Amino acid sequence: MSPTIQILLLKGAFFAYLLATTLSLIQTRRPSLRLQRITLLFFIGAFTLHTACLLGRWIVAGYLPVTNLFSTQFFFSWTLAATYLYFELRYRIQASGLFVIFLTLLLLASALPRDPAIPPLIPALDTPLFTLHIIFSFAGYALFAMAFSLGVLYLIQERLQTVLLPNLSELRKMNEEAIFLGFALFTLCMVFGSIWAQVAWGYYFSWNIKSVWSSIVWMFYGGMCHAKFVRRWQGRGYAWLSIAGFGVVLFTYLGIGLLMASNHPLE
Repeated sequence: MSPTIQILLLKGAFFAYLLATTLSLIQTRRPSLRLQRITLLFFIGAFTLHTACLLGRWIVAGYLPVTNLFSTQFFFSWTLAATYLYFELRYRIQASGLFVIFLTLLLLASALPRDPAIPPLIPALDTPLFTLHIIFSFAGYALFAMAFSLGVLYLIQERLQTVLLPNLSELRKMNEEAIFLGFALFTLCMVFGSIWAQVAWGYYFSWNIKSVWSSIVWMFYGGMCHAKFVRRWQGRGYAWLSIAGFGVVLFTYLGIGLLMASNHPLE
């Protein structure tokens, strides 16, 4: 797949996501079942173009191309879109997922001006373990982003009690599911990453800053999986933990990759 076709698919996906987002915003003022279905169709169309671009890049490269800033933004936006689509089809969350859609648009918008060229893969990354590590890592991040969104909405709904949002019980249920699924997938990311490190460098864990903060993310959300059973952390407390946890995720993904020296640089 040529860079020109990649950019065309990516731009098509971006504008379809943008249109779906606009329609979702209209629904917050004028709810309509017909409009809801049209919005979902546009989103599915955008996700299809997004997926086609991803598969094309994967086939051309011969590996999952997630090795620089453009490709991580591209793949992270895809996992966010997939996460939104899962919750939309399962719960019909509609405008409740707007934050995740906005984040998808932001990542795509920042990726579009960048060079989509696929860099050569260094030997240490040429293994299925790397692919599994990356897939489960970004899938976990996307679910943690959804949990952040649902946590914010829980606090808003607790204060406003608006019919435009799901009730508190539903928001809590979706938030807990996002946290549990995200933790499960991020656990797989840590497992495959450890095995990959052993194969490539001869150790399962190193004390570099990326590994340490990834462990902090894992422990934080592991604690949240436990906190759902602790009464004082349920409801508002759990929502605040969801918000704080995503701050840790953003630092681990962007802060370390862009601002600090590590073995996971973003360039």
